[in-house]
Amino acid sequence: MDEHGDMGVRQEFHDASGPDDAWLSPRLQMAFRPAVSPIGDPVAKLGGQPVWLEEPCWPSSSAYGTPMKFVGQFPVPGDEQRMAYLFVTDDDGTAPSFAPEDGENALLLQPGGRIPEFLTVTDAKTGPSLWRRGASWDERVPVELRIETSLLDPAEEEVLEEEIVCWEAERAGEYIELPETDVFPPRSYVGGRPSFWQPRIEVPPPWRFFFQLHGQEGWGGEPYALNFGGGTGYAFLSPDGPDGREGRFYWDCP
Repeated sequence: MDEHGDMGVRQEFHDASGPDDAWLSPRLQMAFRPAVSPIGDPVAKLGGQPVWLEEPCWPSSSAYGTPMKFVGQFPVPGDEQRMAYLFVTDDDGTAPSFAPEDGENALLLQPGGRIPEFLTVTDAKTGPSLWRRGASWDERVPVELRIETSLLDPAEEEVLEEEIVCWEAERAGEYIELPETDVFPPRSYVGGRPSFWQPRIEVPPPWRFFFQLHGQEGWGGEPYALNFGGGTGYAFLSPDGPDGREGRFYWDCP
């Protein structure tokens, strides 16, 4: 992604009736590269500190009143330079960070974004950020990662779409067995249709799918730790305007 939201490949907007439709295409997978120095530009990244486009608005956990962890920033595709900032409560797993409107995660948009009523924010410019595990399980090492995007391999794209068809059928009450394959498509990507783990979708129409980010333990070479229960987080934008004014985020797992 560059500072204008381009992903190396120009993505196009499409009509979408709900969060399981492809609003942006083509689908672009994410790769994560360690930053050699702190990133101070409005580009796609995980960790570090947010590069605000307007006044800072750091969200607090509804359960604890503490600052949420900054996960990353994602340029919103479009003609205007806009950014989506993702935050999640960093706890022992007791806070409902999976729920989109319980005040334990936040997807904030700038410029021109709205702060949802269920969030409390401060004017803090910096705060806790993404980490991985160090030499021991409990050691936390801060990370800052550039996000690079690219088109999926056609075989990966095919397998991913087959998975999505199966999940759609399950939501409609029909069971379709997944075909056996040794292809493992990416779980972190921007655009296309989302690949949900469960039949339910926590964000209702007409919210539109933006990106999904896979959780990791941050151990054994994994670049970050993000507790999604072994699953994936999903980001959505509101339908008011071509690129939305509010964001929603939730995660789900197998």
